[in-house]
Amino acid sequence: MTKIKPVSPSHHGYIEGYYGRLLSWQDRHRLIDHLAHLGMTAYFYAPKEDPYHRFQWRQAYDDDWRQLFRAFTAYAKDKGIRVIAGIAPGLDFDFSSLSNHLSDGGSGDGGDYTLLLNKAQQLLADGADEIGLLMDDIDPGFPGHAGEFHHDGEAHTALANTLGRDLDAPLSLTPRVYADNIEDDGLYLPHLVQHLDQAIKVFTCGHHIVAADTALLDTKIVKAGMTEDLLIIWDNLYAHDYCPRRLFLGPYRGRHDGQAIMLNPTGLLETDMMLLSLTQGGGDENQWRRVLSDEGVPDAFFDVALAFWGPPFPENEAAPWPSPLPPEQGEALLNALDALLWRWKSPLQREWYPFLMGMRQDILLSLHRMTRRRIAKTAPPLLAPHLKHLASPKG
Repeated sequence: MTKIKPVSPSHHGYIEGYYGRLLSWQDRHRLIDHLAHLGMTAYFYAPKEDPYHRFQWRQAYDDDWRQLFRAFTAYAKDKGIRVIAGIAPGLDFDFSSLSNHLSDGGSGDGGDYTLLLNKAQQLLADGADEIGLLMDDIDPGFPGHAGEFHHDGEAHTALANTLGRDLDAPLSLTPRVYADNIEDDGLYLPHLVQHLDQAIKVFTCGHHIVAADTALLDTKIVKAGMTEDLLIIWDNLYAHDYCPRRLFLGPYRGRHDGQAIMLNPTGLLETDMMLLSLTQGGGDENQWRRVLSDEGVPDAFFDVALAFWGPPFPENEAAPWPSPLPPEQGEALLNALDALLWRWKSPLQREWYPFLMGMRQDILLSLHRMTRRRIAKTAPPLLAPHLKHLASPKG
């Protein structure tokens, strides 16, 4: 039986794995340059908005896409960056095809399994260094296409093991239960840990999908018996596809040296390159300030930065400013935002503009300085009626 090639121990880099945005090839080349500059090692191509990655995973990439992907992988290789090419068949994969493939010894047409294997081989032929099998963000169980498998943990493990043996390349797995707060029947992770080939590394977010801390010691997957050296952290600290009206730009806290960790950020190119730079400084606030200043961010941003600090983990759930907002403090924040909105001009500012403007409107609301008509124009239509009590007494 063919052995699975082990995954490179060096996984430190960028995941294009968010919803809502799809980078251009030019963007990806710039990210490769930046990863190389920072001494990082890997780029995980797994964009949810690439239809042939997830929803239409059975369909092969056309010749134009393959040519661009080959140019990308060649460029990455020249810069010393590994490319992980992701395929996410979990929404509708027919596991009976895997049962048939295993029962007939791999001969004949294996249906969905053969399509998956062919697609993975095509990505490797076009220069990918590793295949990432993604079974995340799908409902538990698989009624109607389970084949001979009794539960999804058994099926996903068998799929990863079989694909890994049939490929002449490393394979990593993002399981369905990729964080402790994902629904689990108690069978998935124990089966995965007991039966997954140890040449396959596993992506996990840790205790939560957006984790305050990436310590893995007390996570379910480690308690089930998986050693930490087989895990790669999928880090959503700066991701905002689940809350697209917010943007998180604070220090890179709660992360630990020596971990295999890759960042899945925003899909805003200039912002993401800055965030990658922030990972180098850890949680040091002085280093965080230096990185932002080096990127040309004006000092005025530090006056409003608490609004962009990070997700509301328990330790920072308190509002950054008192409520109601004192008029003099509101005025100072508005002055800082005016400097950022109207006088700061850069590619980074253009990416941040909607979020800075949103904060400005929120402050005007809290100070009762918006008319009803302006609230109706600027607030989301389902929210606007609930905000009318904040209208200016004059309007």
